Order: sequence, then C-alpha cells, then structure tokens
Amino acid sequence: MRTEHEAGVARCRQIVEGDLDATVNLLQAGFPYRARRYWADGLTRVGSYSLPDGCPRYGYVLEASGRLVGVLLLISSWSPVNSTAVRANVSSWFVLPEYRACAPLLVLRAIRQKGPTYVNISPADHTRPIIEAQGFRKGAEGVYAAIPAFGRAGHKARISVLSQEFHSGPHIDPQTLALMLDHQRFGCIAMWCETDAGAFPLVIRERRLRFGGLRAAQLIYTRSIQELEAAAGALGRFLLGRGIPILLAGSPEPLRGVPGRYFPNRLPIYLKGRETREPFDLAYTEAALLGL
Repeated sequence: MRTEHEAGVARCRQIVEGDLDATVNLLQAGFPYRARRYWADGLTRVGSYSLPDGCPRYGYVLEASGRLVGVLLLISSWSPVNSTAVRANVSSWFVLPEYRACAPLLVLRAIRQKGPTYVNISPADHTRPIIEAQGFRKGAEGVYAAIPAFGRAGHKARISVLSQEFHSGPHIDPQTLALMLDHQRFGCIAMWCETDAGAFPLVIRERRLRFGGLRAAQLIYTRSIQELEAAAGALGRFLLGRGIPILLAGSPEPLRGVPGRYFPNRLPIYLKGRETREPFDLAYTEAALLGL
C-alpha cells in the first residue's frame, strides 16, 4: 500500500524487530509526556506472549525514503471470552507532520481484516467522530471511580494473589491461567477472589491519576460485573492495604453497593467487529501492557 506525497512515497507495512528503536523514537515524538523507557518496556511486553496466527506482532509503520515517518500500534490477542476469536487493540498513533496526508493509510491497513474485533480504549476527544465514521461503536460510555473498601458488597470474600499453589488448582482452566500469568508478567496484579458461591479471577494494574497524582487501580479483567460486585469489599481492603483507595472500572453504570462516582463519556471503550465485549475487560490492551 503506497501513496504519492510531495516529500516522497510512503509505504505502509508491518513493524518488524529491526524497527523497534525507530518506532520508540516516533512514539516519543508523538507523546512527549511519556518517557522513552515507557515505550521500550511496553513493546517488550507486546512481544512476549503467544499471538494468534496471522496477526501483526506490534502493528504498522509508514516508511518513506528509507525512514519511518508514522506508526500505529495494534495489540492483538485471543479473546478471553471466546478462545477462537481474535481481538486487536488499536493503540498509539503518530505520523510526522509532513506526512499527515498519509496517516489514514495506517488505520485502513490496521482494521481491514474482517475476523478480529477491534478495540479502541483511549480515543482523543477530537478523534471520536472519525472512529465512529470508521464503524466503531461505544461498548462502554464511561468509567466508575469506586472506593470499594467502604462499600457494603463483598466483605465476606477473600482475595489471594496468584501464586504457585494456584497453578494446579481445580478451579483454574488453562485459558484463564494463561491470561493471569501473562498479565502478572506485564506488571499487573493477578488474583483470585473466593466466595461462598465459588472462586473467580481478577486482574488489576496500578496507575497514577493525572489529577492530583493519586494512586488508583485500573480494573483489567473480571468475567462479569456481578463477580466484581461480589469481590468489591475484599478487593477494596486489599487495595487499601497497598495505599490505593480508588478502583477505576469501565462500566455502563455505577457498581451496586460500592460508593464512588460515575464519569460519563470518560475513558469510553469503542468496538468494531462481531464480538460482544464486557466493558470492564481490558485484557491484552494498552491498559495492561503499557499502562494508561
């Protein structure tokens, strides 16, 4: 895929291992508030797990006159909901100013396959009409900032961080265990919540809020909103013990029995494809591998 441009001919192709340093340079230029190590470490994580056949490992670049002039990260994985379905997180996107006319090539190349469900979890406000025109729809309208330690839900539950003793536990299926171990390697906290009704997985990642620099936990994975509500009190106490009072969960509505505030139209999740995705499922996305 090529386009004529006054500065030369731009070609869109997959990112390969030899491109990683130049890719980091582009990403740092496009997102100067992020340190170089943020991108280098993130790409290392993206390259570290099992990938569905036929998916690009890192995404796509624009190349012109032998140098990289644009980048779009595409983070692909098997779906935690459907083990035969593929998801692809359309992530960080930057093109040098003199090649902005070529920028649509990256997106068109990235989302042209019919099989995957494409996810965008960090669209800038001014890009939302653009991605809606590309066929994306909202999967979650906003985010719930919860203070789960002070809720009435889930206080009889027990939280256990994933450890060797769980690796052969009868309640862990191989796909879920692989997801939890992968995310533990990504720097997330993978845990089990045990209740009278059974045990279920939770994955979170610590982050800093831009407003005030408060520590918070981003919910990365749970199987259902009902299980999250059942775990809320125990999870809140676990987080508070680590000095983290706030849990951020992408959700269409407030969590029942969990105090907090709902922020509509903040951190919306956009989808394009066949799969129905739980709004609070951010497994194998930039939230898990890069950190928002």
